[in-house]
Amino acid sequence: MDKTRQFRRTMALGLVIAILGLACVGGGVALLIWRLAEPEQAVLLPPGMDDATPTPGALAGITLEPPPLPENAETVVILPVSERLTATPTGDRIGSETQNEPSTTPTPTETVTRTPTFVSTETPSRTPTGTPTATPAALAITQKPTRTVIPPATESLPPTRSPAPSETPPPTRTPTATPRPVLPDRILIDAIGLDAPVVPVGQHPVALADHVYSQWDVPDAYAVGWHQNSAPLGRPGNTVLNGHHNTSGEVFRYLVALQPGDIITLEAAEQRYYYLVAQTMTLAEEGQPVDERIKNARWILPTRDERVTLITCWPYSSNTHRLVVIALPFSSIGHAPELP
Repeated sequence: MDKTRQFRRTMALGLVIAILGLACVGGGVALLIWRLAEPEQAVLLPPGMDDATPTPGALAGITLEPPPLPENAETVVILPVSERLTATPTGDRIGSETQNEPSTTPTPTETVTRTPTFVSTETPSRTPTGTPTATPAALAITQKPTRTVIPPATESLPPTRSPAPSETPPPTRTPTATPRPVLPDRILIDAIGLDAPVVPVGQHPVALADHVYSQWDVPDAYAVGWHQNSAPLGRPGNTVLNGHHNTSGEVFRYLVALQPGDIITLEAAEQRYYYLVAQTMTLAEEGQPVDERIKNARWILPTRDERVTLITCWPYSSNTHRLVVIALPFSSIGHAPELP
């Protein structure tokens, strides 16, 4: 009887081992097939080692070059970081020139860095009320009396000619007002489940290598920041957007998952503008020389073509790199995918 029980236990243990062996073999075969079918996604890392550098990608036939650097490198604004920093109004550019910004009227719910109004410290000389101001001799102008000319009585003025009924008076031309810039107020990216507001952001000073540069602020909320000196929508230029990835709502946490061909939708003035991801890249930023950081910042400078550039930090456990995603309008790519 004891031998029978021992035999049954041995058989049960052997069966369990056999099942576990088959499961391991099946899992290995499945991973091999996944690796062959999707080599870029079939990467398994140990716990805590999920910060592998994303592979840069680009649409086939698309080669994007960074804008040229200006002669004065100190005017280049350094890429933003994910740490919370005290913002300085955009108008205060220490060690660099103030960039032109389109005037906007933000909604009350937006968190906006406002440019202060600078008032002259010189006190203008005022003349007491009722006291005439003497005109300098150099500026005095003697006006001649106006002479009224009266035609002779025998001369009659020509009658006013009325247009014939068949004649149509020339149309009155109304001057066309210059359209206001269309600024983004919302971003949607279905590929990563992103739906967030867009608010304007300014800059703050940062010291690098004994020089003071400017660095872009990042919204301290679940919102995407629009660089106030970047291009509006629907016009040639570089529309630059930034956001946190590991703090303050983590609005751009999954931006690293975007791939060339994904659709980015920007809303403005109840209209939608569609862009296609054309290029992604990761740039080493933390601990790099100033020249390298300025070189990285070239990607957010103005461009002649129309594009949208998204900026965030990477990886999730730190901020050593900058993730850059560049999207182009469908018209410039000649691609018309099915829109949402």
